[in-house]
Amino acid sequence: MKTVLLVYGGQSGEHEVSCVSAAYLEQTIGEAGYTPVPVYVDRTGVWHWQQKVHKTPADNAANPATLSRVGSNVVLRSAASSVAVQVAFPIIHGTAGEDGSLQGYFEVLGLPYVGAGVASSAVCMDKALMRALFAVNGIPQVQYFVITRADKADPRQVDKQISESFGYPVFIKPCNMGSSVGVHKVSNASALAAAISDAARFDDHLLCEQGLNVRELEIAIAGNYPEYLTSGVGEIKVNHEFYSYEAKYLDPKGADLFIKAEISEAQAADIRKLAEQAFASVRGDGFARIDFFLDKDSGKLYLNEINTLPGFTPISMFPQLFRAAGVSGADITKRLIEWGEARCQRLQRLRAASR
Repeated sequence: MKTVLLVYGGQSGEHEVSCVSAAYLEQTIGEAGYTPVPVYVDRTGVWHWQQKVHKTPADNAANPATLSRVGSNVVLRSAASSVAVQVAFPIIHGTAGEDGSLQGYFEVLGLPYVGAGVASSAVCMDKALMRALFAVNGIPQVQYFVITRADKADPRQVDKQISESFGYPVFIKPCNMGSSVGVHKVSNASALAAAISDAARFDDHLLCEQGLNVRELEIAIAGNYPEYLTSGVGEIKVNHEFYSYEAKYLDPKGADLFIKAEISEAQAADIRKLAEQAFASVRGDGFARIDFFLDKDSGKLYLNEINTLPGFTPISMFPQLFRAAGVSGADITKRLIEWGEARCQRLQRLRAASR
């Protein structure tokens, strides 16, 4: 039975969500016929080998471990024991897990892993780079501009650019954060400087995005470029001013999730087509949740972002959308692992040919 390295926790603001995702994946990996090997990454970046996943971070045991190549094997080793692993399933959401850095480590080791590759992960984590690729590929998105390090020092210049482009309200977002950390809705110039200052704590580059009156729609996608499996379309109805960190994680009534959005078949088909086009534009592999805006006033559809390591808790949209499409948690987990192995084999053949 193959062993699957399940890496969770991490140093981002999505640490707790990652632990809950890992607990569900530990179950589905076992149901899919593999042996999970859980590794908890604490908030300082130290890896700890666990006997089982603990949803509560503090319950994970201190058992430092390292991962390295030993001959033809990739081996996880602690002070007391060691085990060879055949494939990795990273489920660290956000920084240092979803941005290509962890994926690069696995590539150096020659360890197959689930999910998007280094470049795809990095691009989709950086909202500015992702939007630039969408624009090149003609994918509709709301109007935006990037606030650079120099711009942040002069909010008056940013206010001028807002006035000359699309006006208020706007959203100020760190380009390299997830879970709406550091995101602010700004309705007038008087609130702009404070929003920029707070968002700038998290990144050197910020996104200033036009604020529209929208519905938030989501679709799950899986597979290796360019052949993908898509789910139906779900919807998030937010009970806050916008889908903030508080609405997502702190307020149990912050949002309502609907697995089947009340939209037309034509709109659902458009979303599936755009999702596949967008994922292909970043050469996406593995799996993702792709988020859309449907403008309530104009009826126009806009692609918001691609999340290459979405939440994988039992109530997260990605597994729920596929369950609604008749694909169980164990089934999608098995397919993801197989796609990860196939991608690694393809890359190894290409690299061997270049030697």
